Formats: sequence, structure tokens, C-alpha cells
Amino acid sequence: MFLKDEEISASDELLTARILRAREIRNWHFAGRPEDRLPELDLSRYDNGRDDPGVGQIHRVVNFYFREAKKGDLIAVPPRNFAGKVHIGEFADDPSQIFEQEVERYPGDPIPARNIRWLGAIEKVDLPVRVIEAFRKPTPLLLVGMSDRDSFYSAAYRNYYREGHYSATFDVTSAEFDTTSGSVIPAFFNFVAANTQEVDRQSGRAWSFGEGAFRSVGDYAPHLAIDIQSPGILSIASQYITPLVASALLALALTIGPAAADESFLAALQIGNSAAPADDPCVVPVREQVITQMRLMGYDKWAPACELLREAAEKTGLQSEAVVKKD
Repeated sequence: MFLKDEEISASDELLTARILRAREIRNWHFAGRPEDRLPELDLSRYDNGRDDPGVGQIHRVVNFYFREAKKGDLIAVPPRNFAGKVHIGEFADDPSQIFEQEVERYPGDPIPARNIRWLGAIEKVDLPVRVIEAFRKPTPLLLVGMSDRDSFYSAAYRNYYREGHYSATFDVTSAEFDTTSGSVIPAFFNFVAANTQEVDRQSGRAWSFGEGAFRSVGDYAPHLAIDIQSPGILSIASQYITPLVASALLALALTIGPAAADESFLAALQIGNSAAPADDPCVVPVREQVITQMRLMGYDKWAPACELLREAAEKTGLQSEAVVKKD
């Protein structure tokens, strides 16, 4: 669309002519690059005022990729066939950082591009039916509705937050998964939910593992999804912050152990998400929840819960993406 010596701009006044020229260059490459049919490069030879639905579609694509899409916005690329993986990434740079990229299909004619940081993938057949049907339509761009985005968020970020919804994914890396570990891990999630509820209520108390593991906590109880493969994953979701707190507490149990309940450690505690930016708005409330729960539990209630969880993690390879640092 833009030749090597031309400035790349989505607001170019001759964009229609550039799109028409790009078609000619593409067709020339597809025809085997015959020397007697070189494409016309002079933009004045193309109708810049042409009203063409196909050109209008490309206008929207160019405007999205090189003007609207911000750094950090997600993009999903589906496979051509029904089966296969949908690859998910995020724009790594601002729209102003467009560059020319040589591709094998068009030697000598680079195309404008932006850097994408690929984050994950999901099987196309596992997406909501509405999304699969939308992918079948011959359109170059599709905005996925808010109600259908969780599958993409989970594949890309594993631990994430959107308004009214928190989610965390935990890896189970061992091929062995016995019934004891299979009971302790969900019980731990409920234990965290019970104490999250107490912190939100400002009750000033915390439950022990035995008290909180099977306590009825109403809508504070997170939804649990289990990948039946082993190794596999466990995912929990809730309208409350419980999943992210559970991820952080798991990291504390595995990296620090019972000593994490010491006040000297809590005073210097930092909590982050390795897949999230430094200014992630969830970091502060997660840290406050974690520190409050740990202080309310104290060593006597945290140590038994910690040991049970560490034993289960040792057997299953349970781990999360939470990062715990101490100054």
C-alpha cells in the first residue's frame, strides 16, 4: 500500500488510490510477477474518489490498525478452517510506531505493520457459538461483544479483571492427581472466599482452614472449572476479588511458607501479576485483601492452611502466575 520511500499514514488523502494500487501490486505478485505487466505506481493514475464497497472495507481496516487500536488492545486471529487455534495477542506499541515488514509473498514490496505480543491461543471449537458463527462471515474485522470476551481474556491473561468479574487460572503440571489433593485445592479456594467475605464485612476475624474450607459463603463462592486432562488447569471466577487473592496466597504459601504471616514480612510485601502492566489497578486491592487476611489469621491459622496447600502443590504441581517480592 505504501512504497518504500513513502510515509505510512492512515489519514493519507490519497488512501483510496493507494488501496487500488495495492490491489494491482498484489495481483501482479499472484500472477507470478510478469515483467511485461508491471503494476502502475503513479497514484495519479488511480481514481482516488472511487466508491467501492471493497475499498471501504480496507479503509476501515487501515483506520483500525493504524489509528484506533491502542497499545494493549487485544486482537484475535482465527484459523481458516473450523478446527484449529485462535491466536490472541495485544498491540505492543502505539499506532504511531508503524514500520515496513518484508513478507515472502510480496518480495520487494514491504507491507505496513505493527508489533503484536502474542499471549496465548484457544481452540476455535471452544469459543461461544455466536463468535464461531461471526468468524464465518467474510469480514476483515469483527468486534467481539462484551459478553463473549471472557474466553479470550482467559487464554491471554489467565489472571484478569473486568467490571464485576474476577478470574484466575492455576496450572496443574503433574500427571498425578489423587483424591486428597483434589479435595484440598477446591477447599482452599472456599477458605479464601470465606475470609474475603469477612474482610469485606470488616468483621475483624478470619476463619481457619477447617472452618472456612466448607463454610457456606453464598455468592462469594467462586465458580470452578477443571480441565480434565492431567497435566491440566483449574480456573476460578467470581464477582468478588477472591480468585486474584487466592492466586497471591498460593504464591505466598509456595514461595515463603508459614513465615509469610510474620509482620516484618507483611510490612515489606509486594504483590504483582507477571502478565499485567506495572500500573494494574487490581494490584492495590489484592495486596490490601491479602495483608488483611494474613494479619487476621496470624501464624496459628495460616501455618496449617499453608502446609496443606504446599503438600497438595507438591503432589500436583499446582502453581499460579502471581509474583511475590520482598524488599
